[in-house]
Amino acid sequence: MASLSTTSIKPVEKSAYCPYCIGKLYKHGKTREDKQRFRCRDCGKTHIRNYSYKGYNPSLNQNIIALTKEGVGIRGTARLLRISTTTLIARIKKIATEIKEPLLVHGKTYEVDELRTFIKKKVN
Repeated sequence: MASLSTTSIKPVEKSAYCPYCIGKLYKHGKTREDKQRFRCRDCGKTHIRNYSYKGYNPSLNQNIIALTKEGVGIRGTARLLRISTTTLIARIKKIATEIKEPLLVHGKTYEVDELRTFIKKKVN
């Protein structure tokens, strides 16, 4: 039985860097569609260069954020980005967990929009 050593793993081209942490990429097998997979040694994440399904593209989050800021709805955003609404909602939830609370400085004045709701029981 042949033993695997770390010297047999060779980095890809010099210009191939991880889109997540900018680490060096190494070949990491192939997908079912016979596309080359790559793995980052630093963060351990794997990806391929050209995804067939647009929902897997790492740069998709920036497009989702931009469209949400413009006020486009869930179905409209999904249609424009050509992904499913389920994928879009999952991505929005993931983006929302990464939002950090803003730093509030004591003694500074902040303006807040008011929202008032009233739920009344129907009396007929």
